[in-house]
Amino acid sequence: MRAGSMSAMLLGLLASGCSSLVAKVFPLEDLPAPDGPFAVGVNFFEWVDPNREELFTTDPDDRRRLVGQVWYPATPSAVGERLPYLDRPDRRLDMISYQSGLPKFMIRHMAKVKTHAILGAPLLESATPLPLVLFSHGLSGMKNQNTIQAETLASHGFVVVSVDHAYDAFLTLFEDGTEADYRSADTENRQGDDFWAFRLPQLKTRTKDLVFVLNEIERLSVTDAFWAQVSLESVGAFGHSFGGATALMAATEDARIGRCLALDGWMLPVPTDIVRSGISKPFHYLGQAAWDDPLNYKKLDRFLAASSQGTKQLVPGTKHFDYSDAPQFSDLAKRFGLSGSLPRSELRALIDDTVLDFFQGKTMDTRDPD
Repeated sequence: MRAGSMSAMLLGLLASGCSSLVAKVFPLEDLPAPDGPFAVGVNFFEWVDPNREELFTTDPDDRRRLVGQVWYPATPSAVGERLPYLDRPDRRLDMISYQSGLPKFMIRHMAKVKTHAILGAPLLESATPLPLVLFSHGLSGMKNQNTIQAETLASHGFVVVSVDHAYDAFLTLFEDGTEADYRSADTENRQGDDFWAFRLPQLKTRTKDLVFVLNEIERLSVTDAFWAQVSLESVGAFGHSFGGATALMAATEDARIGRCLALDGWMLPVPTDIVRSGISKPFHYLGQAAWDDPLNYKKLDRFLAASSQGTKQLVPGTKHFDYSDAPQFSDLAKRFGLSGSLPRSELRALIDDTVLDFFQGKTMDTRDPD
């Protein structure tokens, strides 16, 4: 039997629904364990901003709603089931299949992938408030797309908060059973003024999401024992792709954010005045060696030249989605071109170490590609 016929027969068997065979041929692994000294707890929340109209819908009474996730250091005695990576996989797998280009039958067993966080574990008792870091996902991403970095930070004593930027995330599931689908795709490839008219309102909405999160934590800290233990001094912010731009904008607008990191950040939607003025706070950019659009790094370099504490670290052998959890589930990501040539373990260590070092205030590596 020819190789093509063998492949077709194998795919036919896999597609027929033999989940055990799929898991053997296309294995997906649990997330790697974080290396910090603390156990990791996790919780979810849904907050409504009564002062903001939801711009993605036509109902004038619709307020901006955010579904969020918080990772934190837990007490040493914390025990319980490790949280699955996907909540509601029955709703999320269709979109993951669409985004990755992989047939759903090949990733169905992603529903069994586990994290290392314990749902509802007690917060670590600390004599001082715990440092806070915000995360912002990319376009069509999701709040937990960088769980590895969130768990790493939490295992080292940080509280990490991420939200689904509703309608920018690929799917937001609200407590009342309603959903926010993805409505931010630029199907027209807008240029010039049309680009700014389309993207800038989205960037402003996302930035206000992060500022609202800080405001809500500050409000809740008066009455809620958990948030009372979280520090709002020198908050960190980081994000992937459009989330990198979002974290940067939030850092320029909110004095509570003391440092900002972009993971392969998309600089194109950052307004020209911000690029020209730069930022006086510590800012670090970690990303692939080159973008398809060279303007992304031209804007980055202009921004860094105007920033008193700006650094960059460009890594050969990486691709855009390497700066999320995507390549860490399986070598499938490399086989299907979603990940670069850098080995998974080396890639993970690089990103984890960079994120942790930056938010611990250490001096950053600033290597450019060879």
